[in-house]
Amino acid sequence: MDSLKTFLKEKGLYLVCLGLILAATVTSIWAIRNVMRGVEMLGASDPAQEESPWTAPDTTVNNPASNVPQTTPRPSAPPAASSSPSGASSQSGAGSGRSGTDADSSAQPAASYGLPVNGEVLLAFSGDDLVYNETLGDWRTHNGTDYACVSGDSIQTAAAGQVTAVYSDALWGGVVEVTDAEGRVWKYCGVDDAAVQQGDAVQTGALLGKAGAIPTEAGSLHLHLECLDGETWLDPAEIIAG
Repeated sequence: MDSLKTFLKEKGLYLVCLGLILAATVTSIWAIRNVMRGVEMLGASDPAQEESPWTAPDTTVNNPASNVPQTTPRPSAPPAASSSPSGASSQSGAGSGRSGTDADSSAQPAASYGLPVNGEVLLAFSGDDLVYNETLGDWRTHNGTDYACVSGDSIQTAAAGQVTAVYSDALWGGVVEVTDAEGRVWKYCGVDDAAVQQGDAVQTGALLGKAGAIPTEAGSLHLHLECLDGETWLDPAEIIAG
């Protein structure tokens, strides 16, 4: 008995470790057997009962809707015109539509222009070039055309349109503005005794008033005529000449 106690006391720790190892081994073997049994049961299941979503048929593609309307094919060529009934006169070009003369008459007539006065050009439109202004004593662009006048001369419209402004300006004297059919503003400067008022429709050659003085362009009596397209000045004489 004493020798057994001595053996257990000396070897007891080793025996405990050996017991734990045996228990762990038995537990591992039992777990592996359970896993293997589950794998066998899974492999024995019917694959037809669990169909993968990746292999499921696409009903939208393989079974299209049957109520979609079908496109009617176009004929390869337009049907030939049926012949005229016997005894009826066939339509000629003039009978079936307007003649060339009628078509021409319905077209928009070309805009007509005329000189605002009978005087010669004293100072032409300068564009981007600077010209010397004797009245103001500086160099500047001349944005219009100056036509020589005699006191009492009639000022007439160079282009038909609507009177959009009539006023007096400290630099340009009496001013009449006419907007033509293309939206361009014709500005007549140096017009006294205006014969029109805002809102009047005027034709080419209509009386606007009488020739008057232009404070910013002193010297010979003249009409200063400008043509403004949006924010761009155009050469009035060039437009009138066509």
